[in-house]
Amino acid sequence: MESQSPSTDTKAPSTDFEAKYEMTQKQLDDCLKDNENLVMKYAYVEKKNIDLRALVEEKEGELKRRDRELAQLQKQLATLKQAAEQPRHSRKTADPKAHTAGVEERQATEQIAELKAKIMELQAIEIMLKHASIEQAERIRALQKSNEELRVSLEHREADHNGCLRQLKETEDDRQQLQGRIKQMAGEQEAQSTRIAELSARLHEAHTAAQESSRLQHTIEQQAHEREQLQVALDEQRNECETVKQKELELLTLNKDLSELNCVLQQEIAKQESNMLAVTLEYGKFIKMFYDYDAQIVSLANSLAIERQLRAEERLLMAKHIADRARKLKHTEQCLRHTLHDLEAYRKKYGAIVKEFQREVKNVQQVVAGH
Repeated sequence: MESQSPSTDTKAPSTDFEAKYEMTQKQLDDCLKDNENLVMKYAYVEKKNIDLRALVEEKEGELKRRDRELAQLQKQLATLKQAAEQPRHSRKTADPKAHTAGVEERQATEQIAELKAKIMELQAIEIMLKHASIEQAERIRALQKSNEELRVSLEHREADHNGCLRQLKETEDDRQQLQGRIKQMAGEQEAQSTRIAELSARLHEAHTAAQESSRLQHTIEQQAHEREQLQVALDEQRNECETVKQKELELLTLNKDLSELNCVLQQEIAKQESNMLAVTLEYGKFIKMFYDYDAQIVSLANSLAIERQLRAEERLLMAKHIADRARKLKHTEQCLRHTLHDLEAYRKKYGAIVKEFQREVKNVQQVVAGH
């Protein structure tokens, strides 16, 4: 529990700091997006302002051109008026060519009417251009005002952005300090975990020693109970000795069969070694088990030989060594029973391994025949 509390205390400020860091990062991203939007808006307004200025300059140029055309037309009108007044003053003293002068006067009058209409049209266009110029100027002023507002807003955004950057830097410094503190606390937690592991190992050793002591006590009690039954078992040992001899012969026969089968298996494995790496490993395990089994058989044979010698001595000194003989016979019986159980288990396991090996051999032979 003590090792978990620093970890919990560390996780709590770390979680708060990460949330604060994410919030600051989000605010910074929002400021960056707003800044980009304002810059785009400012660029759009500036471009529109430039386009409007170009349009105003174009309209002013067109207006000046119209003024020049109007001045030229007014000059032409004055010239035509003078030309029309001269025939009126000279009509009384004119020669017989008065008819031609009348035609010229009508043509001049028509030209004057056309010029007046054109002048009126140009004046109307001039008025329209002036109104358009006024509207464009108002739009330019509005855009300049909007541009100024955007510039002020952009400055505020830049100030907010700089503040967010400073806050982010402070947050980054706090995060580095918190990481250092977390590393320090992790080291302390690791030391505490090591201490806990040592104490657990000692506790396990003490528990193991207690179990061993209980087991020894139980063994002592069991041996005391078996010592009481030893006298009754002596009569049964004579019959069991014959049974042991018969089982010994069976075990020797089984050992011979196993040896022959071992030779056959070794020859078969030598033939299939290149194609049966997995089977070879399994056979190595089987050989090891067989050697252990053979060693147990040899040990059993030695025990039987010792038992025969002991029985020969016991027939001569039965009365003197009855207690020692009973203890040894009981010990031998337990060893034989344990060995018989092991032999039966090994026989079953060996039979299963042989069947599995034969099946693997058949599979490998089929694979080899297929190739």
